Amino acid sequence: MSSYFDLTSGLWKWSSPVWLLVLSLIGLYVLIQRGALGKRSLYFIFAMFTLAMAYVSPIGVLSDGYLFSAHVIQHLLLLLIVPLFLLLSLSRSATESLFSHPFMNRLGYVLAVPFLGWLSGLGVMWFWHVPSFCNASTENYALGVFRDATFLLAGLVFWWPIFSPLKRYHLPSPLAMIYLFSACLGCTLLGIYITFTVISICPAFANPVDRLGIMHLLYDQGMTPALDQRLGGLLMWVPPCSLYVCAIMVVLKRWYSEMERLTPQTAGTTNSLREARS
Repeated sequence: MSSYFDLTSGLWKWSSPVWLLVLSLIGLYVLIQRGALGKRSLYFIFAMFTLAMAYVSPIGVLSDGYLFSAHVIQHLLLLLIVPLFLLLSLSRSATESLFSHPFMNRLGYVLAVPFLGWLSGLGVMWFWHVPSFCNASTENYALGVFRDATFLLAGLVFWWPIFSPLKRYHLPSPLAMIYLFSACLGCTLLGIYITFTVISICPAFANPVDRLGIMHLLYDQGMTPALDQRLGGLLMWVPPCSLYVCAIMVVLKRWYSEMERLTPQTAGTTNSLREARS
């Protein structure tokens, strides 16, 4: 019993430095929101909880050179979930105040360029899963921190044209759906490659350094490096596309709502023209 308790407790890293980032983001959020914390703050709480669990929980511990599949889960949380809910947590008034300055407004339009967002979101995932880069960032702590920072920043840039609090930065709905569908296609191709290739995508996970003494338990359950990589490929493939489909549904709903608002105005204009002609 004691050995099992030691093992499970070793899979949690409560002393992770991610708490410094969480506290910094909380302070920045309160400053941006100017103390006006409404229902949107629930999105922020979820984003901070997800960010902390990506490092403190077994996901963070196992992603540190143990399981490639845990490594993929951590990066999907950093790239897709945390940035998305950070943007959803920002109120329109606070964001408008922040982007009212001409420089910030220009920056907002630059971030809304679809190719920039698409390349950022897909580019970091493909780049950091080139075997040499993946292996180096797993074995080198400083490079790993830089890699994770690029995931968070790229995620913010990727979601900005879709879920920015300010509508003027949104992509037109048809273009937004193409944007999201093509991102799904990019993740699918990467996931298929990782799932079926015979090459070790991240050699550090093929021969892990067993600092916690848990690898024999994983191997006893049938978790071989090859199976672990195939699982990581499936995680790269299915969950992101499911999220993109949900985002497409949100865009469709937004588009439908806009068309409903425009229809009465169009009908009113048509009636006015008919009355003027008569």
